[in-house]
Amino acid sequence: MNRQRCAILSALLSLAGSGAVATPITVTAGDPGSLSPEYNSATVVNLDALASGALPYYFFDSGGPNGTVTLTGTAAVENTSIVNAYARPAGTTGNYLTVSDTTKDGALSLTFSVEENYFGLYWGSIDGYNSITFFDEGQVIATYSGDDIAAMTGLAPDGNWNDASANRYINFYTGDNFFDQVVLSTTDFGFEVANIAYGDPPIAVAAVPEPSSLVLLGSAFTSLALARRQRARRRVCGI
Repeated sequence: MNRQRCAILSALLSLAGSGAVATPITVTAGDPGSLSPEYNSATVVNLDALASGALPYYFFDSGGPNGTVTLTGTAAVENTSIVNAYARPAGTTGNYLTVSDTTKDGALSLTFSVEENYFGLYWGSIDGYNSITFFDEGQVIATYSGDDIAAMTGLAPDGNWNDASANRYINFYTGDNFFDQVVLSTTDFGFEVANIAYGDPPIAVAAVPEPSSLVLLGSAFTSLALARRQRARRRVCGI
């Protein structure tokens, strides 16, 4: 712990005069019809080899630096649509996930072996009662409802099965706010997602004209994030 504190203090001192500030979380919607994440090096979770039905547990390995993700919860793998239960996200083929299975409410937890700062998913028939929450070491760093996403991206959270305004790829870039868990939850039918993606793109650090107390605070957040990233990488490498 003392060693980590020293590393953070050293980073703070070196960054205090650099003009660096903490990066904000950004949320974007892909182009209509796009089924892919905007971050090209992200890992996309493949569900096509799975049988239809309840998915209480699923382990997926990226085979690379993005590490693994473990899915647990109430989700189900589907490849068809059932009225008043779940609907295939518009334009997709193959398997997709519905967060609520046989009951209205449900939650799916995705736990990552390496701290990430990018998450994406093709969100089908966006509803206001759907939610995405990001955690780091059990602490909430951000949460968004379907209504929030619609307001931020100009989409419509009306649950439309086929309209591009309610079926879109949503990208979350959390910058130096790293996360190790994402929870998808809903209080009603349904919450359908496909092409879930995650990764660790480089941090784009904003600059300000001169050092200030605001810069020092931003540097503190950045330093903590860098320390967490190093800790996660060491954990994976067995150091």
